[in-house]
Amino acid sequence: MNDRLITRIAAVEKLTIDSLLHSIEQKTPDALAAVDGVQRLSYSQLRKHVDDYAKGLISLGVQRGDRVAMLTPPCLDFWIAIHAATSIGAIWVGINPRYQSRDFEHLISDSEPRVLIAVSPFEDRDYCEELAPFLSPGTPIVCHGDPTAGATSKDGLLERGKAVSDESLANARHLVDPEDAAVIVYTSGTTGRPKGAMLSHRAITSSAISNALWMGEDGLARSICAAPVNHVGAINNICMNVMAAGGAIIFYPRVDLAALAAISQQERPSYLVSSPTGFAMMMSNPDGMGDRLLSAKLIVFGGAMTALSVLEKIEPSGARLSSVYGQTETCGIITRTLPEDNLIVHAETIGKPIDGAEARIADAAGIPVPDGETGEIQIRAPYVMSGYFRNPKASAEAFTADGFLRTGDLGVRRPDGNLVFVGRLKEMFKSGGYNVYPVEIEQAISEHPAVALAAVVPVDHPKFQEVGFAFVETRPGMSVTGDELREYLKGRIANYKVPKSFVVQETLPKLPNSKIDKMSLRAIAAG
Repeated sequence: MNDRLITRIAAVEKLTIDSLLHSIEQKTPDALAAVDGVQRLSYSQLRKHVDDYAKGLISLGVQRGDRVAMLTPPCLDFWIAIHAATSIGAIWVGINPRYQSRDFEHLISDSEPRVLIAVSPFEDRDYCEELAPFLSPGTPIVCHGDPTAGATSKDGLLERGKAVSDESLANARHLVDPEDAAVIVYTSGTTGRPKGAMLSHRAITSSAISNALWMGEDGLARSICAAPVNHVGAINNICMNVMAAGGAIIFYPRVDLAALAAISQQERPSYLVSSPTGFAMMMSNPDGMGDRLLSAKLIVFGGAMTALSVLEKIEPSGARLSSVYGQTETCGIITRTLPEDNLIVHAETIGKPIDGAEARIADAAGIPVPDGETGEIQIRAPYVMSGYFRNPKASAEAFTADGFLRTGDLGVRRPDGNLVFVGRLKEMFKSGGYNVYPVEIEQAISEHPAVALAAVVPVDHPKFQEVGFAFVETRPGMSVTGDELREYLKGRIANYKVPKSFVVQETLPKLPNSKIDKMSLRAIAAG
């Protein structure tokens, strides 16, 4: 795929995911599209697999608007199934293999899938059996692996699909509107029960095209996807963006540093996107990290602010760097720093909105605040969600009267136009009358050479109302005490921001999307 093609596609106002895939496949049918172990598919081969799987879904009665739920690790079957389902108007819903029964019950009861697909068994769990009790009677189960009683195998599904004509497939695809929801992504649930953000075909494709334009074809030529595919980090930030540039996705089912280093040596990925948690894991194995950076041309970091000390270790790779910001509700990346920006800008800001997006820093009434003042980051763009599935109240509350998404995140606009991420609105607390933003403290703690990750939560205090309680994950083979960190922070942040308590441990609890589980930490801090 070339710049001319991307520009031509970008000129089209609205696309379905399938029409974007079709445009790429028609232009570069023999280009490598996906890799999973020994299996390597070109774009034309991917198209054939998608068509066959879509016919299988039609044979099960799947129609426009139906939900197709899939429990899967990152793998080629995921990429085929999401294209197949969305191409016929179904709404794909991802389920993380790390979830437990409570999570399964909520997602399945909320989304009410017409069909459940599961890659099972996986890592010693029989998911077809685990998920069956939560399904409505008669809901078909397609099991990729070892089918349980009553389930259909993947081969069985494809065999059924042979009875569906090309005309029936074309007719189903003809009904799909770019404004239709293509994917429901459930939020991480750090502040309550997860809500299902509906991402339309138009939002997903336009976001992918806009990001592909600034990232560049050389940057997106190849990327490894080992991230949970029920989140926008995998679906949008990696897979859809790479596809929009005509690149190849190398799937691996789990985060295994040694395996990913070996794959990087073989496949030489050009695009690496990760969070501070991910970089902390990579830096725990310097040799493996070197392999991951060996061929990188574009390194993107987001999810939280990445410490300058980490970026200084990455910069010698020679890859272009960019600090990004996004949410489930924005189809992932919505702001970015420019590769030509210096390390301070990358470390301290989340840059400016991508083309086609607007961002403002506003007060509670939606009125923009002056540069340098803290307010909520609000976004208006064609890449924003349509709303929350079956939750009109939450959908209405998510937007301002003039159509800006209320992100719930706090930020500051600098005079140079770059935005600074301050923290979650719901995480801010007051200590002695001062506003305290945990992300600022976490970033300061993370600059200590022995610290891999830090999380700060508020706890009640008889004198100051609330004070910070810090949880620290150390780098392998290193140690640090709370007193040492307290001394380290003096002169770096104001004294009222310095946590009153520190807990240092080898690992911090993580959510299934690899973010730090702050709800768990709050419970521990509260004692």
